[in-house]
Amino acid sequence: MAFTPGSTHGHMANINMTPLIDVMLVLLIIFMVAAPMLTTGVDVSLPQSHTGKNLQTEALTVTLERDGRLQFEDEFVQEGVLKARLRQRAAESRRRPVLVRADQNIPYGRVIAVVDDIRDAGFTQVGFVTQPLPTPAS
Repeated sequence: MAFTPGSTHGHMANINMTPLIDVMLVLLIIFMVAAPMLTTGVDVSLPQSHTGKNLQTEALTVTLERDGRLQFEDEFVQEGVLKARLRQRAAESRRRPVLVRADQNIPYGRVIAVVDDIRDAGFTQVGFVTQPLPTPAS
């Protein structure tokens, strides 16, 4: 509390928190609405795993849909085009990991063929995207 000379009453400084709280709540709502829109991709039924890791690095993603279509860099490609694009990206940086998102109903041989294409392009870090297992209710 600060006193001014010659005054018998002290000055009281108050901070009105209402505008700050209003702004924070509006920002929270905006981010809650916008966050799901930031994740783009194809809806794939991923298998579940309890040993999976979350990669924090910027990884390339190859997606195999249930109907067998391939997606690379947000567009659907044929297998020959995928190989060419992977080779172009490998020329830029081979140290970048490649994540494979495959529907759990895709035949195993098809997934291995795509992984072979990724390795033939020169990438050595290949991972598989899974969903975490649901935790049992306690």
